[in-house]
Amino acid sequence: MVDLTSEFPGPTPQLVVDDAERAILFYRTAFGADELVRNAGPDGRIMHCELLVFGGRLIVCSDFEEDPASSPARLGGTTVRLHLYVSDVDAVYGRAIAAGAESVAEPADAFWGDRYAIVRDPCGHQWSLATPNEDLSVSELEERADAWSAEQRGRDS
Repeated sequence: MVDLTSEFPGPTPQLVVDDAERAILFYRTAFGADELVRNAGPDGRIMHCELLVFGGRLIVCSDFEEDPASSPARLGGTTVRLHLYVSDVDAVYGRAIAAGAESVAEPADAFWGDRYAIVRDPCGHQWSLATPNEDLSVSELEERADAWSAEQRGRDS
């Protein structure tokens, strides 16, 4: 028996999408995903497509009504945001936009020390993208978070 724990060392997201072909093409174009395996159902919809994205596994499957998991299109939104640390957030953000993503937050320097952006892929899933700029201690991070929160409360007043 094959021990898959080395290939799948932690949680593996399974993204349900309304158009698996379009999603796979987007992940390949925007994030350089490598397709490892694909299984289609009798009607041609994708039951399972395994991708390698920045060293992590991602499974993409078509939205089947009999499956309790729903695509963002059927759900009317998404309940998850996937996070990627990348070497150049501006470049990956640009590729994602060029490949059909919608900008949720343009690249900016964040208080926690990352350059950070968010995109929504063509099938409705959100991806946060980050490049570390600073190596903050826990106390520095907490201090910055407190200052940011206080600033936000001041704006809301």
